[in-house]
Amino acid sequence: MFSAIANPLRANARIMAKHAYSTSAGSSSGSSKLLTIGVPTVAAAAAAYYFFSPQSTATESKGKKDAPAPPAAAAAAAVAAAKTALNPKDFVDFKLRKVEKLTHNTSRFIFDLEKDQKLGLDTASCVVTRFSGPDGKLIIRPYTPTTDADLTGEFDLVVKRYEGGPMSSHIHSLKPGDVLSIKGPISKYPMDRNKHEKIGMIAGGSGITPMFQVIQHLLKDKEDKTEISLIFANVTPDDIIMKEEIDALAKANPTRFKVTYLVDKAADGWKGPTGFVTKELIKEHMPGHEQGNTKVMVCGPPGMMKAVCGVKGPNFTQGEVDGALKELGYDSEHVFKF
Repeated sequence: MFSAIANPLRANARIMAKHAYSTSAGSSSGSSKLLTIGVPTVAAAAAAYYFFSPQSTATESKGKKDAPAPPAAAAAAAVAAAKTALNPKDFVDFKLRKVEKLTHNTSRFIFDLEKDQKLGLDTASCVVTRFSGPDGKLIIRPYTPTTDADLTGEFDLVVKRYEGGPMSSHIHSLKPGDVLSIKGPISKYPMDRNKHEKIGMIAGGSGITPMFQVIQHLLKDKEDKTEISLIFANVTPDDIIMKEEIDALAKANPTRFKVTYLVDKAADGWKGPTGFVTKELIKEHMPGHEQGNTKVMVCGPPGMMKAVCGVKGPNFTQGEVDGALKELGYDSEHVFKF
C-alpha cells in the first residue's frame, strides 16, 4: 500500500521541483499552483512512510517487549490515556461538530471530544487522517492540529481545499455529525521550554499550521523567553489564513513575537513586502546563525523549500541545508524543515 501512495507522490514532487515556487496557494498561475499542491503532497508521503514502513512496525513491536511497568505507574498511565483521545497505534473516529469558513478555500473543522478529554498532542507534532476513496483504496494524509494542546472537549483542523486533493475535498464535504478517522500523534520537533533563545520561521500557505502550533505553545508559557520571528508568505492578502489569531498573539507578546506578511500579488493599500522569500528578507527578519542558540524553521511547497533551505533527504530525513539559508551561512544545526 505504501508504494501505491508514495510513488506517485514522489513523481509529483520531482515534477513540481522543476518549476519556480510561489509563496502561497490560491492563484491560477503555474507558480501558485505549486504551493497549492506542494505541502500536502510531500507530507502525505511522509505519513505513508511512517505508518506503512517496517520501521514503524518495529518501533511498536519493540515497545511490546519492554518489561511491564510497576502497578502504580501503569495505573497513572491508564488514567492519562483515558484523558487523551488520540491513539498512536490505531485510527479513532472523531465526530465533526461544526465548520467555520476562514477564506475562499480554507475552513476550520471543529471535532468533539469528551468533556474533560484532551486530544493528546505534543508540540510539535501532526496526525494522519484516513478515508476509503471511491475505488475502495485508503487515502491517508497528515494534518497539523492548531488547537491549544491543553484544550478539552474539542479540537480543530484548519484545512485548505486543494484542486484534485482527495483528502482535503473529503474533509470539506463533511457535515456536522459525520466522522473522520485520525491517528497520532507523530512527533516532528519536540519543543521544550527555552530550548532556543531565538526561533525564526518561514512559512508558505498552509505551511503555517505547524508554525502556529509552536508559536502558541511557546507564548502561553510565561516562563519561556524564546523570541520568535515569522515570515508568512501567500499569493494575495485574502489567502492569509489564521491572520486574526496570529495578529492577536503578536499584539499580546510584542517583545517575543513579530510577524512579517509577504504576498506575491499585492492588493490596493498593501503596505508589506511583495514577491518571494529572498536572502535580503531573511537577513532583515530572521535571527542570524551567529546569534547563539537559534533555529530557523521552514514549511512550504517543494519549490519554496528548495529555494529557501533545500529539499529533505531520502526517507524524509532533514537533508543538507541549501538555497538562500546556506548562502547566508546557516547549516543543519540552525535549520529545521517541517
